[in-house]
Amino acid sequence: MARKFDKRIHDLKTQNEDMRKLFAHSNAFVETILNPAISKAFAESVSLAVIQVNGCKLCSYTHAKNALKAGMTEDEVELLLSGGFDNAPKEQLEALLFAQHYAETKGNPDPETRQKLLEIYGEEKTKDILSHILIMMLSNLHGNTMEAFKLRLTGKGVEESSFWQEFAVIINFFKIMPVILLKMLRYKLFKIEIDRNDTTSYQKAS
Repeated sequence: MARKFDKRIHDLKTQNEDMRKLFAHSNAFVETILNPAISKAFAESVSLAVIQVNGCKLCSYTHAKNALKAGMTEDEVELLLSGGFDNAPKEQLEALLFAQHYAETKGNPDPETRQKLLEIYGEEKTKDILSHILIMMLSNLHGNTMEAFKLRLTGKGVEESSFWQEFAVIINFFKIMPVILLKMLRYKLFKIEIDRNDTTSYQKAS
């Protein structure tokens, strides 16, 4: 019996669009992972702000643990996961608001908020912030799709979706892995320098 599902899930079209944005930003994403411009706690706060909107159970659990390891308190983590930024460090506030806005608009942020982010944080930090937002958008909806698929296997299929759509999305997700891994390997082996001040990938990704 089909049931309503209160979380957004991917179909192939929306998943491929989220992947396209991450592919366009992939050089900066690799640089973010290997040579971050923002702290681990800042990065996890951005991730939690996106997760709060999208509601992925697995991502919520994983990044809450990561945030605690990065030095955040349980109260800080719980507040972010409830959508509250009252206790967030002042220097993180605009990034968290943008992350929330990005997720709420399904990856179509207002150009003015995007420009404000650049003005406040500069190119390097902005690219790190966007890297964490993009991977969370992709991962959250993938996690939600997996949750929907598991429900379907128990006879509780999600409305406006199907077995084959969910199965295709789950398989399709893994095509992003070789691209990122190869770029990371190339970066490490050949010390390829990435121009983090190039705005092209930021514009394409958002």
